[in-house]
Amino acid sequence: MDTAADAVLMQFCANKLDKKDFFGKSDPFLVFYRSNEDGSFTICHKTEVVKNTLNPVWQAFKIPVRALCNGDFDRTIKVEVYDWDRDGSHDYIGEFSTSYRELSRGQSQFNVYE
Repeated sequence: MDTAADAVLMQFCANKLDKKDFFGKSDPFLVFYRSNEDGSFTICHKTEVVKNTLNPVWQAFKIPVRALCNGDFDRTIKVEVYDWDRDGSHDYIGEFSTSYRELSRGQSQFNVYE
């Protein structure tokens, strides 16, 4: 397993997301949150918006492990999925929680969150 000083390369995809746009499909993006000692969450990464799809594949990104979990591999990482709207009122699609330890087990496999 990586040390907390290392960075990790991650890539995510989703299948069969809820359609949130009246005309056409969704424009989904992900927001990653690190849990804090006091139980609150801090945004640590946002993906790009993938336009007009319910089955997005986001570009791979590299992030320091410390930014995700502050060195605690079992700390909760929350990931929310939104449908991007031009006016900034992004529609919530769903979310899942995981940890760096769980994510690191999935190397060369698909981690599935429902």
